[in-house]
Amino acid sequence: HQPPHQPPHQPPHQPSHQPPHTHQMMSSLSSPALAATSKGSAFCIYIGNLPETTCNSCLLYQLFSPYGAIANVKPMANVKPDAGSDHWFAFVNFKNYADAVQAIQALNGSSLNGRSLKVDFKTDKKKQL
Repeated sequence: HQPPHQPPHQPPHQPSHQPPHTHQMMSSLSSPALAATSKGSAFCIYIGNLPETTCNSCLLYQLFSPYGAIANVKPMANVKPDAGSDHWFAFVNFKNYADAVQAIQALNGSSLNGRSLKVDFKTDKKKQL
């Protein structure tokens, strides 16, 4: 007997092109993330450990645009005037949740100008000192 979620128009002798649980996984992933990570109609991801020379809008668009439509890019710096090196990071807002997930999976931990990028959904957590 066939499970009720199988499409009725699919012939039983042809293998499916997608895993049978793909749709269910996407709906369960996007529901909680929508409330936690969206601002308006965009999905904000954080990019940390950026090299200073890469922390500008043009280069960030070039790095992230292959993964989907971008609403906006916000390069940032946590400047430390006393001692230590500045901390360069950015926020990229994707218009589509699936595109943001794809960018995170592809770029988190990747190397850019010798630095390992940290890419994940933005959270509202403050760093504890």
